[in-house]
Amino acid sequence: MHTFTHADKSVVFTVLSGEVVGSEKLSETRVTTTGGVHVNGKDGDLTPVRVSSVSIINHEFWVKTPDGVEHDVKLRGVDIPLRTGQHISLISALKKDGSALHTILLNHTASKRWILRDASALNTELELTPFNWKTVLIVSGLCVAGIATAGLGLLAAGGYLCYALYQGSQRKKLLVSDLNAYIEKLDALVASHVQAPSPVQVESPVQVELSFQLESPAPAQTSVEAQSPALNSDSVRRALSRNL
Repeated sequence: MHTFTHADKSVVFTVLSGEVVGSEKLSETRVTTTGGVHVNGKDGDLTPVRVSSVSIINHEFWVKTPDGVEHDVKLRGVDIPLRTGQHISLISALKKDGSALHTILLNHTASKRWILRDASALNTELELTPFNWKTVLIVSGLCVAGIATAGLGLLAAGGYLCYALYQGSQRKKLLVSDLNAYIEKLDALVASHVQAPSPVQVESPVQVELSFQLESPAPAQTSVEAQSPALNSDSVRRALSRNL
């Protein structure tokens, strides 16, 4: 697990890496009807009826981790091409109840990447910067005081409200920026860890060099060495015959 911390807020991320062992997609169609309402209370006048439909993709796939455990993953409203045998990594943020908010999916086999939720979406779903009710209470108190101070409290309430909204937007902007940078860093860490070359791949060029060295010609040297003793013995006999 990986933990993002910003001031008093923290988000826990998990990484699921493994092989896709099954993938299935189901299409869900939602039909919406509008109109057909009576106009001016008359039975004969109706507004036009409009029918619209929306198709939603429900994607379910299984990921087998190196320890042999198969994990079920469900995506809604996202159409991602996955094939059995591909190696993927899924980065998810955890809610307080332990449920996962899938953030980034990496397909290492196909060298593709999908952003399922960005930092702004996670900020909203995790309620990292909730509405500040303290500001409402202070503004309400200043408004009440403004009635007794001939409107001075209303001016103070308006000024404080603008200041609080500005400070809140700056805090939210900073948190989203830091969260986005953390997600990008975690994404790069997962990608580099999975795509690192194995020792077998590093050693393969050495094996090629060894096989090339074994092809050096040796028979030619052996034939030269075999002829040299015969030539020497003939020359010795001829020299002795001449002397005799």
